[in-house]
Amino acid sequence: MKLRCIAFACLLLPGFSPANNDYEQQHAMAVGACEAINAREYQTGLALNPDGYRSYYLRSQCYQKAAIRFRDSKLCAKVRQRRALFSSSWGYSESNCKKRVEKEIAKDRDAIEQMKRDYQQGHVQLSDFRIERNGNGRDFDIIPDFSGTGAHGYMLVFEIIPDGTGLSPVLLDASGFYLEGNTSNIRIYVPQQELRERFPGFAVNESWQVRATLIYSIGTGSYNGKWSDAFIESRFPVIARTQTLVKEIRF
Repeated sequence: MKLRCIAFACLLLPGFSPANNDYEQQHAMAVGACEAINAREYQTGLALNPDGYRSYYLRSQCYQKAAIRFRDSKLCAKVRQRRALFSSSWGYSESNCKKRVEKEIAKDRDAIEQMKRDYQQGHVQLSDFRIERNGNGRDFDIIPDFSGTGAHGYMLVFEIIPDGTGLSPVLLDASGFYLEGNTSNIRIYVPQQELRERFPGFAVNESWQVRATLIYSIGTGSYNGKWSDAFIESRFPVIARTQTLVKEIRF
């Protein structure tokens, strides 16, 4: 069978996001929740709180937490410090908000840079793949082969490319796996009925171009924060951690 390798190419379905990032949606929900809080509502006299956090507006507290979680320093402009005579309140303020956001972003950059170094030192490689009839004689199994080192999480995508039809690539499967090189044995089940629903022109006993894409996953954030696609791309672009194989396969 014909095999063509396009190393480190990002050839994905239109609108397909390997990380399924819901950053924008979650960000909008968080901001909406803050806007719903009365701007005059506050707490004060919290003697057991750390210094700087003993008096604050609840809306400002909400905005600052959102700014830190979503690494969005622009939200810090909405954080108003509540001046209180006997309760320190500098903790929830525009300046402190920006400092805390910058601190978390620096940690995130270090985390992504470490993943980039790990990838460059050694990563799982997509060596080959084949598609066979499932044991039921009707459906299909995709069997990828891997090599390399560096156990990590990956997104693995398979698509049919209907050459000459003007149609967009048709998804066979998109799944996340924790891979360990040549020790990873995977069979991916693809029901023929579901494939026909996505691709009415599909026919068995014919050859189709099939594209396999392996993407090194870096997630969408840490335990206390979310990363936007733009931030991820600025540190470790998808194209720099993607491998693609295209084969002609008879189904």
